[in-house]
Amino acid sequence: MALVMEPVSKWSASQVVDWMKGLDDCLQQYVCVFERGGVSGERLLRISHAELEELGVSRIGHQELILEAVDLLCALNSGLETESVRTLAHKLGASAKNLQNFISGRRRSSQSESRSSRRLPNDLLTSVVDLITAAKSLLAWLDRSPFAVVADYSVTRNNVIQLCLELTTIVQQDCTVFETENKILHVCKTLSEVCEHIVCVSSDPLVSQSAHLELVHLTNIKPSEGLGMYIKSTYDGLHVITGTTEASPADRCKKIHAGDEVIQVNHQTVYTLLLK
Repeated sequence: MALVMEPVSKWSASQVVDWMKGLDDCLQQYVCVFERGGVSGERLLRISHAELEELGVSRIGHQELILEAVDLLCALNSGLETESVRTLAHKLGASAKNLQNFISGRRRSSQSESRSSRRLPNDLLTSVVDLITAAKSLLAWLDRSPFAVVADYSVTRNNVIQLCLELTTIVQQDCTVFETENKILHVCKTLSEVCEHIVCVSSDPLVSQSAHLELVHLTNIKPSEGLGMYIKSTYDGLHVITGTTEASPADRCKKIHAGDEVIQVNHQTVYTLLLK
């Protein structure tokens, strides 16, 4: 049965408050702030550092925690059933190409100071951040079942992580802009090759498979037996089924399998609820 889940953009202020109550303990002090502010789902999806500051969330670390959780909600709201490893690899490859083109364009222009200057321009740093953001989206999928347990995808995942780490190191090194750009171009070229392999070479149908939401009803639950699900919660708010107990309600329904993610429980969204 397909799950007709109310889009986050349609959430009422009270639904946003319920979602806030499941976030990290350090964020519970802001539940009343969101309640007083009447933050709706639509507003939540567009919330920024500045707006959080206005609401009373003044600590940068707390703002980041909320925005990270909102990013996951954005994915649930718009991309969960349309994205796949192939589409995300295509986006990452496009980001790498855009960064290469940006650097090439700078060099064709009169910006010759890049050969001697050591101060990286803000627009270059912004492009690097955009690239890493695209990489994180792909990595989030490669961290999921079944990709996480397939050797080839584990290698791809590790390669992307290593290239992103290399990129963050490069922009912090004490080099001229020209030298830094050369190193960035090398990373972009390698990333493009990794993405091209996924998009154009791989024949595995899994890379084109998107996620889908399904509603599961567990009935006839005896107080003494529980649901019979083993759930592993990750640091970034995912709740993954790792197995079920034989003959339990979860096992009897035949719809719950290892690798599935729990999105809602009794209409309460638990996707993105951070570990406490």
